Amino acid sequence: MDWAKTVRSIRQRLRLKQGAFAELVGLSQTSISRIESGLAVPAPDVGEAILKLRSNPKTRSVFDDFLASIEHSPYVCFLLQMDNETLSVEAASQKARNRYFPSLPASLDGSAFTALQRHSEELLEHGFAEGRIECAIGVWGDGREDPGYWRALYTPMRDGAETWYGYVTLIAIEGADFDAHVEEKGPYFLDIISYRLDQQ
Repeated sequence: MDWAKTVRSIRQRLRLKQGAFAELVGLSQTSISRIESGLAVPAPDVGEAILKLRSNPKTRSVFDDFLASIEHSPYVCFLLQMDNETLSVEAASQKARNRYFPSLPASLDGSAFTALQRHSEELLEHGFAEGRIECAIGVWGDGREDPGYWRALYTPMRDGAETWYGYVTLIAIEGADFDAHVEEKGPYFLDIISYRLDQQ
């Protein structure tokens, strides 16, 4: 868990200064500052108190509700943090966890994820993390022994701490449809739907 991001996000959502948040969870302002800057992690009992704040409907953000909807979705979907150097899967539905991401957070390392990596690079180049893309659609074959062929729909999301994510929904397609797409457009082609400047 990224405690720095979690604590900062909850504190900002509650509109509390570090000192007031520290009192709420039983720490000093200095301890909260160290956690938010990534220099320390909370003790288990304090971490539990922070997570209770995050899960309490009265203090939970819309973004936290969105994470919960991903985790409980009956579909293959996940949330990909896209504004750092390594792409990281932060939340995933049970079907996505069973097939691809048994533990979270997870990185998109390995040849099975090459198309998703290339899609993400292209999306970032076109302004995905700057709000210039509405959505994008590509295809992905995971190359497993029992292969999965997917149409991947990417939608940008941003949390309260201004971190950009890609919400990725995978829709199963037939191997023949995947092959036809790859033959016509290439394995990493993305249909990108951008915002027009006059609509912003």
